[in-house]
Amino acid sequence: MPLRFVSDFPAETTTAVRELARQNGATLFSTLLALFQITLSRWTGENDTVVGTPVANRTRPDVRETMGYFSGIVPLRGQVERDRPFAEHLRIVHQTTVDSFANAMPFAELVRAIGEQPSPTRNPVFQVRFALQNHPVPDVEIRGLSLKLRMRSTGTPRFDLGCEITERGDTLEVVWLFRENLFSRPEIEEIGRLFQSVVGNSCRLPERRTVALTN
Repeated sequence: MPLRFVSDFPAETTTAVRELARQNGATLFSTLLALFQITLSRWTGENDTVVGTPVANRTRPDVRETMGYFSGIVPLRGQVERDRPFAEHLRIVHQTTVDSFANAMPFAELVRAIGEQPSPTRNPVFQVRFALQNHPVPDVEIRGLSLKLRMRSTGTPRFDLGCEITERGDTLEVVWLFRENLFSRPEIEEIGRLFQSVVGNSCRLPERRTVALTN
């Protein structure tokens, strides 16, 4: 049965993360992904991880003006070296992300290319999903009604663990989706606290080595 745990980054933390990205010439997505990789590495004990992230998949001119669902999934590998300064790790993550998005291919083709066998119960490439929802959602005007549309996580984990971050003005909402047969709520609360700590430490002392950000 899927479970959902929600936390938030306050305005001051959100501002600090955006400034951290700006100072390092990276996007907000790459910065949050780099911090998530460090968190996941500490939480799992693994220094080499792969997460999947959704992409709009509308780079081809013939689909840009076409209605319909074209979103795809791009696997992103993260190699966390404990003695590497965070700023260097962020630069590597940003470049890897840019290259991966630029060379993205349909996920089904990727699975066939690497020789993975499809399974109805397990994703063939990755088990952790990471996403940033930062597309502006327009308000809707209907006579006699005032409506505001907002992005919300569905609460349905398609993978073992998911971290979905949504920009809400001056704050960031962080939604953790997980399978209760694999993780307990206290374990997810633990990774949530660890993520908050890693983000806060990196904003205060970006010159630190990655190992120090999880202390």
